[in-house]
Amino acid sequence: MKMDMLLGAMNNIETSEYGNPYSVIDNIQKAKDKDLDILIGPEWSLTCSPSLYTKKTAKNREAEAVINTLFNAPDNIKYAPRDARRILDEELEDGFERFDEIPSIPYSKREYQSLLNDAMDASKGSDMLIFPGTAMFYDENRVLYNVMPILRNGKIVKNIYKFNDGLGSRFNLENALELYPYNKHEKENYSLSYGKTPTINFKGITASVEICADSGILKKYGVDNLDLQVLSSCGNTSTDRVINKQGYLAIVDGFKSVTVHVSGKYIPKLKPLEKSSNLSVFNLEFDV
Repeated sequence: MKMDMLLGAMNNIETSEYGNPYSVIDNIQKAKDKDLDILIGPEWSLTCSPSLYTKKTAKNREAEAVINTLFNAPDNIKYAPRDARRILDEELEDGFERFDEIPSIPYSKREYQSLLNDAMDASKGSDMLIFPGTAMFYDENRVLYNVMPILRNGKIVKNIYKFNDGLGSRFNLENALELYPYNKHEKENYSLSYGKTPTINFKGITASVEICADSGILKKYGVDNLDLQVLSSCGNTSTDRVINKQGYLAIVDGFKSVTVHVSGKYIPKLKPLEKSSNLSVFNLEFDV
């Protein structure tokens, strides 16, 4: 039986400042209104890389404004990360006056959970499979995660944790936070990122996702024959394909400006059915 699915890729996500949780939640509603089957977003859509808050990319006055916005945000800036103030107070002897040493500011697990709850609420009432992009947060043990929570009808289908990461995602204070998975790249440790399997069965198709520097990890650990392979990234637009003959590779990259690329084994590039400032919509055909 032939089945069509509509895949939407988020176009309006700016990942280089604070992430875009408001836009992600708005896009979930827009995708529901369009009766899309699948929605995907780039890395750091929910919260951006904390390294991007550093003084390295801002003048002193700009850095001060960023810190004040994040820690003293008005109520209408609901998703500003603030809990890291405690860690900064412990690590910086001179407090927040030394803007030449302003570190990265990640979200806490508490702050991330609040944001995630709102995203899950937005997904309720729809059977759409949502790859909303990733969020970075630190837990009570000061472990820093980069995670993709895959959503469907108000629930988390699977959490995919980024396994390979670079210095760009580290909290820029010595020993302040430890990056998951502690730089131990054994297969057994990677399995902690996705449970028993990284794949998801959805309406008769099999799908999975890689996060930026993890490109190629599905092939490395023996995953193949996917109907849909998603690469969610900021700065990477290639991976090892593990799709079957009818399968599609969907890449959504948020570095500087969002790039969306959908292709199949024998399809160089799939043109969108429609494209707006919010979403690019593609029609995918499957035999199920």
